[in-house]
Amino acid sequence: MNKIMNIIHKLIDPFMDPENWQKWIEQILIGIFYIVLAYIIIKVLHKVVEKFFTTKYGTKRVGKSNKRAKTMVNLLQNVISYVVWFIVATTILSNLGIRVESIIAGAGVVGLAIGFGAQTLVKDVITGFFIIFENQFDVGDYVKINTTGTTVAEGTVQSIGMRSTRILSFAGDLTILPNGTMNEIVNFSIHNGMAIVEIPVSIKEDLDEVESKLNEFLPTVKERYEIFIKDPEILGVETVTAGEATIKIAGETEPNEHASGARILRREVKSFFDKEGIQAPIPTMVSYNPNNIQ
Repeated sequence: MNKIMNIIHKLIDPFMDPENWQKWIEQILIGIFYIVLAYIIIKVLHKVVEKFFTTKYGTKRVGKSNKRAKTMVNLLQNVISYVVWFIVATTILSNLGIRVESIIAGAGVVGLAIGFGAQTLVKDVITGFFIIFENQFDVGDYVKINTTGTTVAEGTVQSIGMRSTRILSFAGDLTILPNGTMNEIVNFSIHNGMAIVEIPVSIKEDLDEVESKLNEFLPTVKERYEIFIKDPEILGVETVTAGEATIKIAGETEPNEHASGARILRREVKSFFDKEGIQAPIPTMVSYNPNNIQ
């Protein structure tokens, strides 16, 4: 019984000493100060990094330069946060009388013990660096990524971190992929796209006249829509059937804008045909009366 009471007294006595209270309050206040200071430093350094790349690439620039800037800003801000918080954590532990060197040495031993588990984290980080420095994709790119499992992520790259990448789909689903699981990447935002449409017209129309009018009209589409790199052009007559002829039109667009470009071409050509009185093919149906067959 006396042993139990002695243990209880040893646990309680430090809390009853006013000097210990004062010491603990000082350590808590110092810890809070370091945390607040770290938060301010991180915010300031994040702004400095963002300002540097904004100045370097320009706020109004678009395309790969701007995307590359966003990617590097995101990466450097992550690194800054990790480094600053690590320094603050080790400083607070040192003030509490905990030997950080022992923890780091112990972590090395533990790291060896869980080496197979750590391989995944190391693989994620190394793959993340290769993704960034090989410029496989940047923030803002539209990509399709196959993983070592069954996951297939397609959408816009939201962020590229040291360990994982975030992909936002068109439907609003956010997929977080460990970098080490990516094995096939399709980037739709590197090269220009090609919007290709097939426009049917009535077989009764003079195709030479229709193509001549289209050749005058199509350059105006590029003037009104910035996504087109070059004037859309007629590739020729694709098909001819009993009731219609199909004219194929193609227009080079900015990366990943081919679908939007195709929708624009269909709408604009339809409006142009209505204005010019060019007839679209009209479906016809032939019916037979068995009673009249002799």
